[in-house]
Amino acid sequence: MRRRRGIWIVGLLAAAAGAAALGAHASSAASTRGAAGAATTDATYSCRVQRQRFVDIYASVTQPPVDGRAQLAVLVLTTGVKTIVKNNTTETVSQVGVRAAKNGLKIDKSSCSRVTKHIPLKPKGLAGPPTTVTPNFRGYDGERCNTKARVLVRLRLKTTNGVPTQALLAVRNDDTRRRPLAFYNWNPRKISLYTGNNCSSP
Repeated sequence: MRRRRGIWIVGLLAAAAGAAALGAHASSAASTRGAAGAATTDATYSCRVQRQRFVDIYASVTQPPVDGRAQLAVLVLTTGVKTIVKNNTTETVSQVGVRAAKNGLKIDKSSCSRVTKHIPLKPKGLAGPPTTVTPNFRGYDGERCNTKARVLVRLRLKTTNGVPTQALLAVRNDDTRRRPLAFYNWNPRKISLYTGNNCSSP
């Protein structure tokens, strides 16, 4: 799963040269603010999918540092339509990424466009019970979901002083049927996720 953690880092660097660009995009979503630096954003995007017609979704909780390096929780969706070359290596860029750090939201606006369509932020149409991830159980989860040419991604993100504290993520095919693919209830300490029959762990 180290490959997918790398995807988040690549996506973060490719999206902007600094946190200011990330913050500017995050503020473009519908946002409400509460007390003590709390804020909520809610937006839906239509994202292009690679010719092989699948997306990868990786989610993890925060873990103890390894070799002095923080292992922060992430939630990442990658459609495979964008790559960059770094140190003579071609790497895939993520399209939607959340990381439990300051300004930890990244949207690849070159591959995903903001839309007015809304899809439910609930696991309707997906089999239960949910898969649960905690620091003491699994720690992470990776899914690969077969899709149509585009997917709808709705993300409702809660932050405190710019740090993501909870995310609800719904993914559906962007066609007339809008078949549900996955639903995630994520926070840095616990993840509950539902996936459809089109998804499996690679």
